[in-house]
Amino acid sequence: MIARPAWTVRLNARWVRIPGNLRGGLWMLLGGLGFSVALAIAKQLTSEIHSFELNFFRCLFGLAALAPMFLRGGPSIVRSDCWHLHLGRGLFGGVGQICVYFALTYLPLAVVTAVTYTRPLWLVVLAVLFLGESVRWRRWTAIAVGFMGVLIVARPSLEGLGFPLAVLVFSTLCHSSAHVFLKKATAVDRPTTIVFYYLVISTLVGAVPTVFVWVTPTPEQFGWLALTGVLYVAGQGFITLGFRAGEATAITPFDYVRLLYAIAFDIVLFSHYPDVWTIVGSIVIVGSTLYIARRHARLRQAPDAPGPGGGRGPA
Repeated sequence: MIARPAWTVRLNARWVRIPGNLRGGLWMLLGGLGFSVALAIAKQLTSEIHSFELNFFRCLFGLAALAPMFLRGGPSIVRSDCWHLHLGRGLFGGVGQICVYFALTYLPLAVVTAVTYTRPLWLVVLAVLFLGESVRWRRWTAIAVGFMGVLIVARPSLEGLGFPLAVLVFSTLCHSSAHVFLKKATAVDRPTTIVFYYLVISTLVGAVPTVFVWVTPTPEQFGWLALTGVLYVAGQGFITLGFRAGEATAITPFDYVRLLYAIAFDIVLFSHYPDVWTIVGSIVIVGSTLYIARRHARLRQAPDAPGPGGGRGPA
């Protein structure tokens, strides 16, 4: 066994002394930065490469980045008892990501980021419809307020950009639907199997529209495309570490810093300054999703919390 350098041991000792929620928050900040940089690179490339192709390469390089992990898993990684769940998640997730990249061509990063925060709102609706969960007036009110925030953010973008915005909202519904399939699959298959099938299926889904818009990237563009895939995987990894280190309700607010990243990239890279509608609407969306997250956590801790299929307890 190779001994670790002394400086890494000291660094790790200092790191673990940091409170878990703070460590989790720092991981979330890194994860959000990875996602934001990947989106900023993709938006920068939309003037040269179609959004469909950008999304395909993001999926392809994400799959390549995790290939060593899949190979270590051996043939057993492809064994599954819930093929239909993997297919559903891959289809909805793949279509949702295509929609995000399409909207990215026309809308500012801050608007794209703000609207994607509405996924938890759709999740509540889908959980009621397909998982049998019970939701009462408080969370329904928060959902309505959250979607009002989308309209506020969208107000300056509606003129001439209504279709890209509608596509972006549709992407949040797709991703939330994919999460429902994920929730069911986690009770059946291993995490590595779930990740493997999602990446494979979403890559294949992304390849379909790419055939019709293909442009061979230059070596420089190829490098940037590879970086977006690596950053996407890294962002997922950092967020996973964040949830392992801290409590979900404590570290989730750190994820909203992605909105600040997006605004900074809009200003620095694209000379686009957010207007008051984007700021106010973003605050409304963030507030409603934070309320739903905290309300959900409180209900899970309550002794009479409602589970799938209903039950007692306020919601």
